Amino acid sequence: MERSLSKNEAKVVLDLEWRGQTTVTLGELRQALGASESYARFFAHKLVQKGWLERLRPGLFRLVPAARGREGVADANPLAAGAVLVAPYFFSFGTACTYHGLTEQVFAEVYIACQERRRPVVVRGKRNVFVEVPQERFFGFTEQTVLGEPVQIATLERALLDAVDRPQHAGGLGEVSRIVSRAASRISWTALLDLARRWQAAAVLQRLGCLLDLHRAEVPADARSELVALTQGASKIQLGPRAKWGYAGKLMQPWNVVENAPRDVLVSSVDQGRRRVVFRPKGAGP
Repeated sequence: MERSLSKNEAKVVLDLEWRGQTTVTLGELRQALGASESYARFFAHKLVQKGWLERLRPGLFRLVPAARGREGVADANPLAAGAVLVAPYFFSFGTACTYHGLTEQVFAEVYIACQERRRPVVVRGKRNVFVEVPQERFFGFTEQTVLGEPVQIATLERALLDAVDRPQHAGGLGEVSRIVSRAASRISWTALLDLARRWQAAAVLQRLGCLLDLHRAEVPADARSELVALTQGASKIQLGPRAKWGYAGKLMQPWNVVENAPRDVLVSSVDQGRRRVVFRPKGAGP
């Protein structure tokens, strides 16, 4: 269906485009129209029906500009919509791991880190899940351009820590184990350790160290030593959820982590056949 506009609708749409405003609230529409809230709602509803506005959440709409053609071809970028749902924000967990190529899993949900509790919102067929992150841990992300849109997204190192911290938002423990394996050869250990010091949560680093050892990952000796130091004195924890796999298992040292999850969930047969890596100090010979 080709899009059309009444004279009044054209004024509003053209004004939004002229100002480069990509989203508009119901309050802004009401102010622009000089009308009641009920009329503003009716007006927005008509523009949604005609394909000029896209409803993101109650009271917030995204402009579908004229550049989208007569039929208003929808923007296929799921992050563009998620980026305007809450502020401040950054994409992380499974979403950022996919962006950084740490997982091949296709997630049905988009994971957005924010500083408040919010219900999930479905936009463009994607369920946007808001993950509350304390203000003191709101770091480790940058602006990147994804499909032509600037968005805030976790760095590779931050995405890794978030996945280890909350596996339920990154495909589960088995997938997180594979994420750790893929990330080991690509991360900046300096950046990771900087995040780890600021994070101040030993359990995340305990699980990370345990998974690195399970995959026999090549870790610089000084980086491994600092990871161990940051977890010293920490209480014993289970690697996976106790409700699913119980409390028992092999105690992995020096991390003080009980490997309660089945080994075949954590490490593939190919990975298990790899040679063990010996951690050597920098500058040491072969």
